[in-house]
Amino acid sequence: MKKEDPRITRTKEIIHQAFITTLEKQDYDDITVQDILDNAKINRSTFYKHYLNKDHLATDIIEKLKNQSLIPLLEERFSTPTLEFATKAAPIINTLRHTLQTLWKIDTHRISLKRQIQEEVKKKYIDVISTRKSLNDIDAEFQGKLFATLSIAMMEHVVMSDNPVDPMVIQTNLQEVLSYFSLE
Repeated sequence: MKKEDPRITRTKEIIHQAFITTLEKQDYDDITVQDILDNAKINRSTFYKHYLNKDHLATDIIEKLKNQSLIPLLEERFSTPTLEFATKAAPIINTLRHTLQTLWKIDTHRISLKRQIQEEVKKKYIDVISTRKSLNDIDAEFQGKLFATLSIAMMEHVVMSDNPVDPMVIQTNLQEVLSYFSLE
């Protein structure tokens, strides 16, 4: 695989940071390419050498975050005991919190970090559970959606909170909620 020119990498990092800074101050729909250019202190042609528009830029940033941090965590989720996984994930989420909080604000028809992660979690759950149990497709789909919905709700709570992640507190809260679903 061909390595990207360091100047291109640096330019993209400047554009990414300018976008995040802009998104901290403005709603996604209100951001213009000019706003990003002003924060990045670059000209329009430099931006368009790398990105078609702000949607392309937002998608690139989200994909980079997912591929470098979130998907690798998800890959470990089902092969690691829950508490061990939560203990490993907590510092990563704490480090990424500000970026996640900012990107979480983007929720358009085509771009949504939250929806994308939820879909990835659901797919991974269905893949894993289908190798362990004999479920019909409807049950696997339902369980996948349920697991992903709970996972995203917990992740959103953790990400949007200003407090560091405490896996034991999360587990206690989850157990309390799930106790209301018991048919005993």
